[in-house]
Amino acid sequence: MTHSFRSQGSVDILEVAGDIDALDMVRVKNKITKLIDKDRTKVILSLKKAKHIDFVGLGILVERLRKVRALNGDLKLVGLNPYVLGVLKSIGAGRLIETYDNTKEALRSFEGA
Repeated sequence: MTHSFRSQGSVDILEVAGDIDALDMVRVKNKITKLIDKDRTKVILSLKKAKHIDFVGLGILVERLRKVRALNGDLKLVGLNPYVLGVLKSIGAGRLIETYDNTKEALRSFEGA
């Protein structure tokens, strides 16, 4: 897994590429935790370059989502391929996490919040 990070206004965007397993998602969780520690709770996780994600990794992501929302923020996903979207839906998280086709749409959703 590789990742990059950038901020756009009050929203932080984390882009993840490659195969994502539980250990990789722990790294993503730690990055999000560092953002939370800085009172940055509007996060977009771009998975458009992610090929695979496992169930445990998504469970870790859902846990971070709950933490961010408890602080009046949100975590939104961008660019899910059909496989990753299927995994998300299979664990019931498809109803919990907002997904968008691209970063621009996700950023726009934060403006209306």
